Amino acid sequence: MNDLRLLLDLSREEDNLYIETEKSCRAMFLIDGFASYDGHVDSFTDEPKVITLEADGKNILSSITQVDVDYMLTINVITFEETHVFIHEFENQKLRNIEEVSEKLYEIPLKETSSIKNESIANTLSTGFYALEYDDSQDDFPLSTNRLLVFLYAEKERVYRSGILDNEEYDPFIGEINRFMEEYDVEFEQSEGTELILSTIYLMREYLNQDWNQIYELLENG
Repeated sequence: MNDLRLLLDLSREEDNLYIETEKSCRAMFLIDGFASYDGHVDSFTDEPKVITLEADGKNILSSITQVDVDYMLTINVITFEETHVFIHEFENQKLRNIEEVSEKLYEIPLKETSSIKNESIANTLSTGFYALEYDDSQDDFPLSTNRLLVFLYAEKERVYRSGILDNEEYDPFIGEINRFMEEYDVEFEQSEGTELILSTIYLMREYLNQDWNQIYELLENG
């Protein structure tokens, strides 16, 4: 598991919330805020964002203003690693629970970490090869897992809408797909459904580290 430190530098007004880590990895993060004052309740939830965390440097997540500090902030950072997806939940209780590292530099504590096997998430994705939205009405996953799946489906839609068969960004992946089809004697029909399947496989390869034998089994059972 990748150890993360979440730091808030209040000497800066912009780009002051960042992560330090010893290992590089792909990640996503999202920030929730909640405040109650004078009988009024306010809350916000940012859209999930993708980031590549680089080792031994500042990985900027956001800009936290003085107004934001008055909120209860929950920052979920999800790291995609070799065998598991790790969900790190940090919590800032209006600065009451954070540790001062140096003048105006604070560390936001890690509340909890959970993990899910990559293959478990891949299995869930394989039940919706042709879907562009995640239907969470029937699941009993924790909120963080639910958000992970919502994010992955949103990323799948982005890949699909960008034209996975025609966009040169995906040429290396399509080259791998062609070799996979030849080696495993797999054929995909030329249809809209094929692009949805390929977009799902792309997620499994890029985010969940599934090898081609695992992909073949998921296609067979999907």
